[in-house]
Amino acid sequence: MKNIKLLFLAMAASFSLTSCEDEVEPLNTNYITFSKPSYSTGVDVGSTTTYDVTIYTANLTSSDRTFTVSVDMEATNADAGSYTVPSSITIPANQNEATLPVQLSDVNLGIGVNKLVLNFGTEAGLSNGGSTTINYIQNCTEITGTLDIVFDGYGNETSWEILDSLGGVVASADLGTYSEGQASASIPVTLCAGRNFTFVINDDYGDGLSYPANGTYTLTIGGVVKASGGGDFGSSESTDFDTN
Repeated sequence: MKNIKLLFLAMAASFSLTSCEDEVEPLNTNYITFSKPSYSTGVDVGSTTTYDVTIYTANLTSSDRTFTVSVDMEATNADAGSYTVPSSITIPANQNEATLPVQLSDVNLGIGVNKLVLNFGTEAGLSNGGSTTINYIQNCTEITGTLDIVFDGYGNETSWEILDSLGGVVASADLGTYSEGQASASIPVTLCAGRNFTFVINDDYGDGLSYPANGTYTLTIGGVVKASGGGDFGSSESTDFDTN
């Protein structure tokens, strides 16, 4: 009876060891990944820069290996003219690291964050660590100014906005910001230097700054008058300007 018990214990231990070995079996080592899930950088106005993305593999081989890289067009919101991505990357023999040079340009970057999402191509027997995102903006040197408005007696009818070259709103005051009977307002404005903008002033009643008295507006940036007007301009008036 004792011998039977010992035999059963030996069989159970053997089964237990086998099960553990199955659970810790090494994963597929044919694996490639970006070093980070996301990166952040900036591009100077009117310039192009190269941003290096580090890529790792899990194993070493005696020969060079080339892997496909692609842009996820559905997840990317950056203008196609603002980036150039190599279609592949080569990991040198006996190494497990390489850099992917991504070229970023100041082309239609606007005021927001531009998102470029990269993936590896599919390959039989190859696993990867998923996509990575390069978030980049147009670097900005700030320049200050002032918008001065003399209302016509109905400041509650006045709104305004400043748009960048892509139509993005960079500064604004909604309808109702100013009150009926308010005489004037002086609003500090901060913009990026070296860019093109449009100033738009709106009157909700449709008679501009004209009743019961003529009002005026003056946008001064860096000591230079960029937009000015007043009186009856109807529902809206716009002026293109730059901050060069």
